[in-house]
Amino acid sequence: MQKATGKLSEAIQKREFEKEYIAVIKGVPEEPEGVYKDLLFKDSQKNKTFVVKRERRGVKEASLEYKVLSTAEHPEHGTVSLVRIKLHTGRTHQIRVQFASRKMPLLGDGKYGSRDNHCETALWSFRLAFVHPITGEAVEVKSLPPKEYPWNLFDLDALL
Repeated sequence: MQKATGKLSEAIQKREFEKEYIAVIKGVPEEPEGVYKDLLFKDSQKNKTFVVKRERRGVKEASLEYKVLSTAEHPEHGTVSLVRIKLHTGRTHQIRVQFASRKMPLLGDGKYGSRDNHCETALWSFRLAFVHPITGEAVEVKSLPPKEYPWNLFDLDALL
């Protein structure tokens, strides 16, 4: 068991785990799929991360790829989109700030500009894949969010 735990920890450090997320955002990205690359600065005092224009102390590059899976009309907030996200980097609040900086905050995320306070931040760790440390077999785990707002605006079963 300790051997397996050590190998899993090592795989995480080497970024050999694949993690994918789904999110519900306000609006629709210009392109149906793409990559967002930004420079992020984390303000520890405010516990908030910001997109910045230039390198300086404490600034780190952030990259993610996204794909729009579906859109829906919301009576209060207009068009909302279900997006699938794969992180290339793992920065604090990365997904939240990268979409919010493009005027597409995650529903329920008041910290980063959402005006929809009828739900928790609409971000869900959806898929995890890795190689089993002992058997060497591929392991994939998927989990869907509860069928409640805002997730119930979309057919999520198609993701499984």
